[in-house]
Amino acid sequence: MATKHPETGSPSRSQRTKVAKKNHMTGYIRLILAILVLLSHTGITINGLNPGVIAVIIFYMLAGGVVTHLWHDIIPQGKGKLRAFYIDRILRIFPLYLYVAGLTVIFILITGYGDPHFQPLITLSNIVIIPLNYYMFIDNTILSSPPWRLIPQAWSLGTELQAYLLLPFILMYKKAILPILAISFMLYTAANLNVIHTDYYGYRLLPGILFIFLIGGILKQEQKKATRPIRSNWLFLIAVTNYLIFHYASLFQHVYTQETLIGIIIGIPLLRLTSTSSIRLRYNKVAASLSYGVFLSHFLVIWFLDYSGSIEKGTLEYYIALMILTLVIAYSGIKLIEERVNIIRMRHTSSIINK
Repeated sequence: MATKHPETGSPSRSQRTKVAKKNHMTGYIRLILAILVLLSHTGITINGLNPGVIAVIIFYMLAGGVVTHLWHDIIPQGKGKLRAFYIDRILRIFPLYLYVAGLTVIFILITGYGDPHFQPLITLSNIVIIPLNYYMFIDNTILSSPPWRLIPQAWSLGTELQAYLLLPFILMYKKAILPILAISFMLYTAANLNVIHTDYYGYRLLPGILFIFLIGGILKQEQKKATRPIRSNWLFLIAVTNYLIFHYASLFQHVYTQETLIGIIIGIPLLRLTSTSSIRLRYNKVAASLSYGVFLSHFLVIWFLDYSGSIEKGTLEYYIALMILTLVIAYSGIKLIEERVNIIRMRHTSSIINK
């Protein structure tokens, strides 16, 4: 039985046409989101707002949709379902991450950039990714000046991996989805009201943002069943109402409150549009593959340009060089790592299905 992977992994030959019809523009959406994260780390804001935060929230929604699709539609029921799911996610996240991390280690060892220190436990936390969004409680900095992790933005991958560990168990018990979503949203709202730490529990730690992954899953299920989007419409209405209340009550004074709500409000119709649009864009798959590499590698390029000092930061030449070098690293990751790993992913899923 043929199978396919829902993200940037190559589908099987018998399903290429079918996938192309379903995924018209998601790859470009992912690439644009990755570029917004890149730009935010150069200090660019939009009307005073951080575009990278908005992008990360939409990435969380996309991840929730991928998990739901993978769990319900790709990996068959059976004893090895959970193991197959985790193996697929490991093969998706870690190979390219370790490739970029390796390039970063080579760079900082050669240049001494940031006065690095490779303490065993700290280095291990950077390799396994999962603890990285607990940086407020656990020191996982490799560089001393500035105090950065090996791949600074990878804290969000830590959050995502924790969601991957938990979401299959939630999806097993469908009646638990809405109660868990509601509890997570209440924690998120408490964070935005600064009852609990706004930045930690409203953006970085899983309890307060788990509902965002679940929204992505709900959108995916509505797309699959071709039903009226009742649940997502209600979720969108709640998010808009929340935004208006915060706006008119002047409650957007805490960090990233406005950006995270905007991410939800933009993300729901955007993901629905990508699933229903008849627009077909060429090289959508290439854009999807590049997006993860751009997300991972841009800090390395920022550090390289800072170290070389050859181009003034903030100039047009700087942004052109940043984009070109980041895309080169991302593309090299596709050719050297992802294409080979995706073959393994397909074989792994096929072997599970054919048992």
